[in-house]
Amino acid sequence: MQCPRAALFDLDDTLAESFRVPSPQILGGLKKILDLMPVAILTGTGFQKIEERFLPVLAAHQRCDRLYIFPASSAQAYIRKDGAWEKIYDLALTETERAHIKAVVVETVNASELRDIPHYGDQMVDRGAQVAYTHVGVEASTEVKASWDPDGSKRAFLWNTLKDKLPEFEILMGGVTTIDITRKGVNKSYGVKWLSGQLAIPPQQMLYVGDALYPGGNDAVVIPTGIPTRSVSGPAETEKIIDELLAACSP
Repeated sequence: MQCPRAALFDLDDTLAESFRVPSPQILGGLKKILDLMPVAILTGTGFQKIEERFLPVLAAHQRCDRLYIFPASSAQAYIRKDGAWEKIYDLALTETERAHIKAVVVETVNASELRDIPHYGDQMVDRGAQVAYTHVGVEASTEVKASWDPDGSKRAFLWNTLKDKLPEFEILMGGVTTIDITRKGVNKSYGVKWLSGQLAIPPQQMLYVGDALYPGGNDAVVIPTGIPTRSVSGPAETEKIIDELLAACSP
């Protein structure tokens, strides 16, 4: 691996299992990378959940000024400043837009064979700048999430149908169960471009690690920016990439 000048990571099913906390090994690796270069986390997850679950560990690091958080599929961005997290931008959806999105999602699911599949916890998550839908529910076990749609056909149906019904919004697949909906053009490529401008580092000199780099995946949108990418199937592979990165970049 060639040493990049900045390292960017997806969260769910990359740094951690979906809707779970990153392991101490992953968090320790991120802290070591922060000693060497800027680190960004680009995720469909909302900022509050990230802050509650693991950001205090990273915020305590002496180089937390190098950490950038892009929640809600990069519809928002946060940096650490003067001991607190500061929101640098927020491309929020209006209340009317969010209500319309939710109604269309519910209508689409209820008109399909998916309506009879059991779920665990909330299916719809309103993050202000993004509406996320996970059919099996946010409390579903890792086993349920992995088994409900092994060939991807159910989620592909939702993705294609919602793209037709909501053409004015960005519709992307995240993790293994989720559909993420934001403003048109607001996705992780927006975060990559913004960070590139902020750091004055071309995307070609960064590295992006994610699990959804397949067509339609919410990580795949970063590819046209020119950023080098590494695809993973979960946190275990991400740990190996972190080790490679540290070996390539350590003095």
